[in-house]
Amino acid sequence: MKKKLIIFDMDGTIYLGSNLIDGALSTFNYLKENNIEYVFFTNNSSHDLDFYYEKMKNFGIDCSLEHNFYSSTEVTISYLKDRGVKDIYVVGNECLKKKLRKEFNLITKYEKNRKIDAVVTGFSTELVYDELKDACLYLETQEIPLIATNGDYRCPIEDGLYIPDCGGMCEWIRLCTGKVATVLGKPNPEIIYYLAKKFNVALDEVLVVGDRLYTDILVGVNAKVDSLCVLSGESSLEDVKNYEHQPTYILDSIKSLPDLLK
Repeated sequence: MKKKLIIFDMDGTIYLGSNLIDGALSTFNYLKENNIEYVFFTNNSSHDLDFYYEKMKNFGIDCSLEHNFYSSTEVTISYLKDRGVKDIYVVGNECLKKKLRKEFNLITKYEKNRKIDAVVTGFSTELVYDELKDACLYLETQEIPLIATNGDYRCPIEDGLYIPDCGGMCEWIRLCTGKVATVLGKPNPEIIYYLAKKFNVALDEVLVVGDRLYTDILVGVNAKVDSLCVLSGESSLEDVKNYEHQPTYILDSIKSLPDLLK
C-alpha cells in the first residue's frame, strides 16, 4: 500500500488519556524514516493545538505545531466566516471561546430581545447548566443554526472508560429545541480535501486512521479515501462488522501500521 499522507485521530488511536498506545512511537519513527507525511487531526475543541503538540512531544513523537496539527476549531472558524456570521453564543471550553472571540462577537447570556447569528457548541469539560439553558433559549426563539465543532458522542480515556463529548451535548439540545446540529470536523470530508491539497497529494495517496466509526472511518468513506480502523479505542471488532460503512483496513492498533504500509 503506497501512501504519502496519513491523517491520524489522536484520542483512542495514538494514546488513551495520558498513556501512549504500545508501539505508537516506533510507528511514527518508521513514517519519518520513510518520508511519509502525517497530520494529527482532532475533533476535540476543548484544548488548543499547543496542548496536543506538547503531548506528542512529551511522548517522543517527532512533530511540528505548524506542520502536523489541525482541528475542528479551525474548520468551524472558516465555516462561520464564509457565511458572514458575526454574533454567536458558544457552549464550550474557554480555549474555544478565546479563539472564536478573535473572529466573532461572543454573547455571554440569553437576552430576550438580543438577535444573534448562530449557537456554536464544542466538547466542553467546563460545562455549566446555564450555558445549555441559554443556548436552548436562543435556538427556540430565533431561526438560527446550531453549529457543532464535532459530532463525537463520547471521548475514550484510560481503563476502557468514556466521558461525554460534543455529540452528546448536541443531542440534549436537540431533544429540548428540535434543532439538529450542523456538524463540522469529521465526518465532513472537506478537511480531507483541504489537507490533500495542502500536502499536494492525490486522494488515493491518503489514508485516514482512527478508532471511531462514525467520525474517523466515515470521513474516509465520505471523502472516498482509504481508511484504517484501529481497535485500541472506541470501536470493537463486533462494532466494525455491524457498521454500514466498512473501513478499508482493520488493525488492533497502529503498532502494526508499518507492516500494512510495507
